[in-house]
Amino acid sequence: MRYRLALAVFILFVFPFALVPAQDAGLGEAAPPPLKIWLPAPLIADESGAAYQLLSEHTAPFSERAGITVQFRIKEVGTVGGIMSTIRTGSDVAPGALPDLTLIRRRDFTPTQARQYFQSLETMFSSSLINELGSALTFGQIPLDSALALYGLPYFYDLLLAIYTPDAGELGGAPTFDDVLASGVAYHFPAARSNGLNQTTYLQYLSAGGSRQGEVLSEINEVALLMALEFYEALVAAEQVSPDALAIQSAAAYLPELNNRAAAPQIAIANASDYLSMLEQNPALAVASIPTAGGLPASALDGWLWVIVTPDLSRQSLAARYLEWLMEPVFHARLSLALQHLPTQSAALADSLPEAVDRQFFADLLASATPPLPEGEGGAASRLMQEALARVLHGEATATAATKEAIAQFAAR
Repeated sequence: MRYRLALAVFILFVFPFALVPAQDAGLGEAAPPPLKIWLPAPLIADESGAAYQLLSEHTAPFSERAGITVQFRIKEVGTVGGIMSTIRTGSDVAPGALPDLTLIRRRDFTPTQARQYFQSLETMFSSSLINELGSALTFGQIPLDSALALYGLPYFYDLLLAIYTPDAGELGGAPTFDDVLASGVAYHFPAARSNGLNQTTYLQYLSAGGSRQGEVLSEINEVALLMALEFYEALVAAEQVSPDALAIQSAAAYLPELNNRAAAPQIAIANASDYLSMLEQNPALAVASIPTAGGLPASALDGWLWVIVTPDLSRQSLAARYLEWLMEPVFHARLSLALQHLPTQSAALADSLPEAVDRQFFADLLASATPPLPEGEGGAASRLMQEALARVLHGEATATAATKEAIAQFAAR
């Protein structure tokens, strides 16, 4: 009943009475082209899943009222022929084959690509939606010459966090380095990074007092780096971490082990979406923020956002109305729950999580999360800190020696 009432209110809001229904149009008029939407396969793999069915059911009233067909297409992400690959190649040679709007990863939302392939959303949404999103809008903004501009509508969040097994002890929601070492747990994290510092150590470095310029590491804070490396030196000495971590790029490499051997004391760095997807099989798994020197909450904020691709102004307006429709809080929460992600609307967060999950933990972690180190950030400081970590994990240098070497190399560059 609550959902139907909210839907009725949204119909009145998104579609003003001035809109002429399709059945009142002239009999000789051709049907308008469908609203073309691309969906990412990592989120919605096929049309038989619960999320796709939810989306289709929620879209039907919009389609009927607007007198237009909404056409979904599921496409891969991060590959040739994927969403961004096709948009880049098709924008010049086949713009008519591109979608009106699509859902993309935040990591693909670079300022250069946004300006070149997407449309500004600055004046497209209601003030009520803008106010509801509040600070979440920064997730979809890019810097222009004079100020930040909205080019993406934030829709789903994902957070980097720690998952630990019941036998890991009482690590709490924000464990310190000392807590992890005292517990004796096996420590898993994706340490690989081809062009800079891995995300986990990056967050631990920032929490220890390191700084960044925008989203870039422009210097090395010796004290902060030493604190982070001393933690890994102690983990190596206690045989709680393996140098094999340097070959691991994703939590997918060790999460099956965590799932299958949940009785073994382990802590693993992964995403919130990983944790939420594992809960049904292992409800006893606990969650915490990334371990840090001082036990301060630390996380990297990633996720998905909607972008409008079509340059046609009337299609942009239609796409924006559809996006407002998708932001209806009850539906937003239901879809987030089905896809095991966090909604960008705070009003939808509580209903988007399974019953047993600590809602306040996720609210607090979202509030303290920072943007991840960009994929292409391979500057000298980032690269040298990753090399220092590798030397410590391989037992080739102490934390002190590796830190001093990184500082010296950075000064001599």
